[in-house]
Amino acid sequence: MTRVLIADDNAIFREVLRRHVTSLFGFAVVEAENGLEAVALAETVHPDLILLDLVMPGLDGIEAIRRIRAIPALADVPIIFLSAETDRCVWAEALSAGANDFMPKPYHRQELAARISLHLKLANLGQELRRQNDLLTRERYLAGCVQRQLLPKDLDFPGIESAVVYQAQEQIGGDFYEAWDDGAAVNVVMADISGHGASAAMLMAVCKGLLLSLRQSGLDPEDVVAALNTLLCELLLGGDLDMFVTLVLCRIDRTLPLLSVVSAGHVPAYVIGRVGLTELPSQGPALGILPHFNWAARTIPFGPGDTLFLYTDGLTELRAPDGTFFGEARVLEHLRPGISPKDLIGEIIETALPFCKGFLHDDLAMAALLRLA
Repeated sequence: MTRVLIADDNAIFREVLRRHVTSLFGFAVVEAENGLEAVALAETVHPDLILLDLVMPGLDGIEAIRRIRAIPALADVPIIFLSAETDRCVWAEALSAGANDFMPKPYHRQELAARISLHLKLANLGQELRRQNDLLTRERYLAGCVQRQLLPKDLDFPGIESAVVYQAQEQIGGDFYEAWDDGAAVNVVMADISGHGASAAMLMAVCKGLLLSLRQSGLDPEDVVAALNTLLCELLLGGDLDMFVTLVLCRIDRTLPLLSVVSAGHVPAYVIGRVGLTELPSQGPALGILPHFNWAARTIPFGPGDTLFLYTDGLTELRAPDGTFFGEARVLEHLRPGISPKDLIGEIIETALPFCKGFLHDDLAMAALLRLA
């Protein structure tokens, strides 16, 4: 049953108010004759609504409101104060202390009924909103757990030393990476779904499934990218989905010291060679935009001691509090020969997170792969 706490030092007024509340609504009523008793009763019985006088001996109504609001379980209970006080500054102080509404003394019976009904309805709506929000938070957490299970646990393959990091801006995100060894080569994908959150995560799962299918086909990298683009265009074009996918697919040949790269609208990939740094920019548009486009793979030397570095634009688009972007130049400062993949990723993180004060503006992923033999 709904419980109402009435706090007033005037016993006659409490009795009149109790009769009105019970006759109008049939609610259970508990009574307090001063502020201290009101706080103690509120903490004990957890009323659904409080009707409170402002002027009471000992602890006045305003201080009682502050103490009630300091109790976590009562932070959202509706509080209506009743007072003969005409100083609007006092009313403002009571509202600032946490009261929801006020009624003048003497009050009108029907107005009291209307305000009680309104605030109980608002309280119920707030509780339902919090329940739905808690449910959504849990669902997003579980979705994030599922998404992390879709990513490879590591990128370690014979003859390859690697390090990888992935961090969604929210609990779920759109960046992803994939890797597989088909015997002839080690294949690595780094991709970025436009946007972030639930829609990006769902498209990420679709892309992951399509890649799993296409990698069994034995197609060359450029044909895998073209086939994936066709499938994504069928999904994304002609509807309300204003989304696309940037992606880079790298193939490290097992028998020859070669690396083949196909990049579709993605940020540059880099090879840290023993003699210098090679930038591998995008060779065409992002996927899901143009139904018919032929990407051409770029092949470069990639021998023992060379490192492939891949990332998503969530890294370069990190922002300092003043709005300055982390930028590509800060990334390039770390891309030097002789550094292990783990140390390379670690150094970038140790520089990037303090730069943005730990606040991500987008999903972020990085991977580094060093060829050992």
